[in-house]
Amino acid sequence: LKLGERGAIFRFIQDEHVIVVAPSKRFYLGAVAAFPLSHVNERIRRVIQVTLPIGIATGVVLAAAVLYLVQHQRSLPTVIKAGLRRNEFFLVYQPIVELDSGRWIGAEALLRWNRGGDMITPDQFIPAAEDAGLIQHLTERVVEIAAQDAEGLFCRFPDFYISINLASSDLEDQKTLILLDRLTEATSAKKGNLIVEATERGLADPEKAGPIIRQLRKNGFAIAIDDFGTGFSSLSSLEALELDYLKIDKSFIDTLGRNAVTSSVIPHIIVMANALNIEMIAEGVESEVQADILRKSGVQFAQGWLFGRPMSIHDIIASLEP
Repeated sequence: LKLGERGAIFRFIQDEHVIVVAPSKRFYLGAVAAFPLSHVNERIRRVIQVTLPIGIATGVVLAAAVLYLVQHQRSLPTVIKAGLRRNEFFLVYQPIVELDSGRWIGAEALLRWNRGGDMITPDQFIPAAEDAGLIQHLTERVVEIAAQDAEGLFCRFPDFYISINLASSDLEDQKTLILLDRLTEATSAKKGNLIVEATERGLADPEKAGPIIRQLRKNGFAIAIDDFGTGFSSLSSLEALELDYLKIDKSFIDTLGRNAVTSSVIPHIIVMANALNIEMIAEGVESEVQADILRKSGVQFAQGWLFGRPMSIHDIIASLEP
């Protein structure tokens, strides 16, 4: 057998055998190995018998998962409509405290969905409702439930308040004023008993949101900007809307007590809020260290698991009882 270039490996089939020639890199010598072609084919068949079913099964599972996700996203608006008809949505309330005294001064109404025993999280159904144009239907349900829950609440606890979240589309619809007027009447609320919360995105355009916001303030509602620091609100737009509360987003509160880069954002937020004469509510407070830093920094109010997890209105009332 005549060897070719040093180090070059040759493979070929001859007389029903697979032959491999591996020359030495240093000497004019080489190794030759021959395998019956039938053995090689049998080995290939065995590998295929094992890997092909696994590949098919994996492909079926992945295809089913993708199909499920697509159908789930497409069908979620339909399921939301069904959930509204079946009264599957309900409210829980997270207390808001005065940091200096620890006194509960209000609570945020949070929408929850129990779909046949399965809890659907707000970060799933809220974006789907917004995309499908159903968010105002959810707002109506929130107001309807809050009116029932808070009936007589403010007569017993006149210094307490309930805050309601509004979407961007709510702030551009005159029907929102009628809806919230009904809430005021149903709960016998006085000025300051009801607060409207809107995200920075919802308040980004003062020309659209301004008329509704100003009328709500005339009607006795206080206005809070929610999740502050995550959007792009300008100082001029905040000043134009005459806000009452600024809620510092949890993502910034989580950095307190750590040497995180974003921990320096909170002092700037506090300076800006003080300049605009806006009171502050820190969201997502979970430790005494965070509460102490916020208290010393001049933040007036806070909410989070440190003070209480979201609970029923009955638990709120029981905690307010002397």
